[in-house]
Amino acid sequence: MLASKFKRVRRIAWMVMDGIFKNMWDYKFVPVEIISRDSGVDARKVEDILRYLSDEDMVEVKKTEYLGGAFTFFGLSLYSLHRLVRKDYVTMIGERMGEGKESVIYNCISRWGEAILKFHKVGHVSFKRVREKRDYGSLHHTVLMVRSARNEFKALKKLYGRVSVPKPYGWEGNAVLMELIDARELYKVRIENPRDVLNYIVEEIEEMWRIGVVHGDLSQFNILVNPDGIWFIDFPQALDLDEVDVEIAKDVLKRDLSNILKYFKKTYNIDVNLEDVLKN
Repeated sequence: MLASKFKRVRRIAWMVMDGIFKNMWDYKFVPVEIISRDSGVDARKVEDILRYLSDEDMVEVKKTEYLGGAFTFFGLSLYSLHRLVRKDYVTMIGERMGEGKESVIYNCISRWGEAILKFHKVGHVSFKRVREKRDYGSLHHTVLMVRSARNEFKALKKLYGRVSVPKPYGWEGNAVLMELIDARELYKVRIENPRDVLNYIVEEIEEMWRIGVVHGDLSQFNILVNPDGIWFIDFPQALDLDEVDVEIAKDVLKRDLSNILKYFKKTYNIDVNLEDVLKN
């Protein structure tokens, strides 16, 4: 559906979506006049295009004291794909590989070969502290989708080359383009050397900390394994130690480590004390 709908979107509709995207950080619903100003499309035509995009479930239109538009998840995803195609990062979109409550993943052909395209669906708990509510509470929820994708891309860029994560290729809107890893989630695999794997995971978590990143949501569900290696994925909730209070980061780190240690205790009966790990 994504690929077929993408091909049918007219140039003038992309222009209107440009106007929405440029101003979504300033308005919950971007006014027609602002969209017209920034897109170069006549205001009456903008209204027509907004109605068309609304019928296609790409834009939510609201008329209160003014007529304005905001992206739906589907519309923001299409627009983000458009921006990646326009940069020649993506040349073909493939099949949907998976969907969860937080993202939808497609395979694609990119400038770098076969890759995956991850569309973020929601903002995350870590973005909803008091300060974030103050900054984003009056804006449309799709702003948090963009923020979530940007946070993941930023973390991958910082970690790649020093920690085993997919190579990040690009980010636009709520979409992150990254290396395709042919592996399975840790919880789906019965590993033969669990203590070695646990030691490696802990070492990588320690390396992330030295680099200045805490995963923020680490568990057996976002560690991939195959005969060639182990990879860490899903970083939208990652914390950057340059931007957060170190005590908050330590609490999140402790939770990540606890999740992993509990899994290995329950699954492989390997008992490692959390406090001993934290001392190192």
